[in-house]
Amino acid sequence: MSNNTEPPRPWATYNVAQGLLTYEGQVLLVGNDYGGPNLTWSLPGGRLEPGELYEEALIREVREETSLEVLPGELLFVVDARTEQDRRHFMTCVFEVHLPTLPLALPPVSSGNDLAVKAVRWVLFEEVVGLIERPSLGEGLLNYLYYGPQRMPRRYFRYPEYWNPDWQPLRWPPE
Repeated sequence: MSNNTEPPRPWATYNVAQGLLTYEGQVLLVGNDYGGPNLTWSLPGGRLEPGELYEEALIREVREETSLEVLPGELLFVVDARTEQDRRHFMTCVFEVHLPTLPLALPPVSSGNDLAVKAVRWVLFEEVVGLIERPSLGEGLLNYLYYGPQRMPRRYFRYPEYWNPDWQPLRWPPE
């Protein structure tokens, strides 16, 4: 008896750096076009290139996606997420980022050189929940925005199955 099933493809692991930039009750988000019906909103950032440090990738990705020059700050939280369906594992480190000089108004942003980025915008903290659909992309962010860096209830967020059909929508304020 022969088995015609193919062996599962190997897991792909992605190390990701994202930057959290806030200004007067607003946070900077990017809308990526990954082929779905809607943009996927998240913090600016992306995958590390071979041999690249998280802080280096953070500076490069934020510049590519928003046209802003930033300085990396503290590591705020880590998101460990995977999808069994696609056999992809994402280890995302989210850093606070700062502008080199304090602006007098919201800094202008544009989608820069990243072709996947279709929109960049400043969003009020409480409006984030309406843009970010999956907890793996937003739970840590909402906790930071609501509690602040000193009072966050946790700093490590784990999602053993990214496409879990039982996920609950994000809420403001977070629970």
